[in-house]
Amino acid sequence: MSRLPLRLLLASSLISGVAYAESQAEIAARLNEEGKQLLFAEKYAEASAKFQDAHSRVPEPKYFYNHCMSLTAEGKFGEALTACNAADKNADPGLKDKIAKLEQRIKEEAKKQGVDLQPVGGGGGPGDTPPVDPNNPGNQTQPDPNKPTNPTNPPPPQQQQYAQGRPVGVALFQAAPPENKYTWGLGIDFYGGSGRIGRAGYFGKSTGGLRVKGDYLFNPRTRIGTQAWFSLTHFGQGNTAAVDAQTLDVFDLGIAGYKHLCGSRSRACITPLVGVQLALMSPADQMDTSTGEQVFNYASVGARLELGLTYALGRRYEHVLGITAGLNAYTKVFSEPSDVMQSAASWGLDKGGAAGYFGLGYMYRFNTPFGSSPFVVL
Repeated sequence: MSRLPLRLLLASSLISGVAYAESQAEIAARLNEEGKQLLFAEKYAEASAKFQDAHSRVPEPKYFYNHCMSLTAEGKFGEALTACNAADKNADPGLKDKIAKLEQRIKEEAKKQGVDLQPVGGGGGPGDTPPVDPNNPGNQTQPDPNKPTNPTNPPPPQQQQYAQGRPVGVALFQAAPPENKYTWGLGIDFYGGSGRIGRAGYFGKSTGGLRVKGDYLFNPRTRIGTQAWFSLTHFGQGNTAAVDAQTLDVFDLGIAGYKHLCGSRSRACITPLVGVQLALMSPADQMDTSTGEQVFNYASVGARLELGLTYALGRRYEHVLGITAGLNAYTKVFSEPSDVMQSAASWGLDKGGAAGYFGLGYMYRFNTPFGSSPFVVL
């Protein structure tokens, strides 16, 4: 064989080997995701099979840890500790801490149920007593002379057996009462109220709109967080005959700070919020003649002051309903089209204004940066 085909064969083998390794990693990740879904559905034995298949392909600590969780849910405490020990070998500090806490809970639950965590039986290792043969005068089992031994290929050791306890499901991982803490959340508010922007009579006083918001609780101990949002508010048509009364739409982009005033396990919280926002305004539903889309050619800055009352529902306080009372205040327009016929003054936007509102909202809160369940790593 020439050198060139040999090199091509070696390169092909290397590439195929890399592709195979990648495919195993992808399969393991998929199995782990399937195992998590089964764990959420409380199908613990099926979840254990998925996690075991995952770490048999790629021995990542997170797969062993998830396997430890599912085995614990099944009541297989001894096997669960074995999986946790395997997870602990190459785990990062954060995961090691979770493993230690889970192992302690496993031991406490096993003690409560009277389950021995030591394995029963063995693989015929040193010190094991040979089996008794009642037909043998020496009361010892002798090897069969017709079956030659093969020291290089001994029979597989007998699998260790553990006593099994009662299945505990996810109850073990929620031994402590849940707390009203979270990492981040996504929500929406609907609100309506009354106020005025610009010169009197140019736009109506009644207002309503919706807000899409995201919360991040960066200090759980003091319960202080930050919120980012965008909102669309509509002011009705003015009713003064002295001017060309029109409607006004305001698109806000803002950021605020807030603090929850409540206990760590209280489901109800009072939350004051203070924020700033950039307001983009569109009087009379102005449209781009070339695209037919609404345009917001006038810009102002504003402030948002709000006091909210929320109530958390769900096992992890994840569903949050709220009512709010607030105020949006705006300065006069600081950016306008260059066309003098479309100046801010011609629309009465050379004056600022404010509008009060009442709102109803909903938010879903997540316990981790990825929004996963609190008792499964990845």
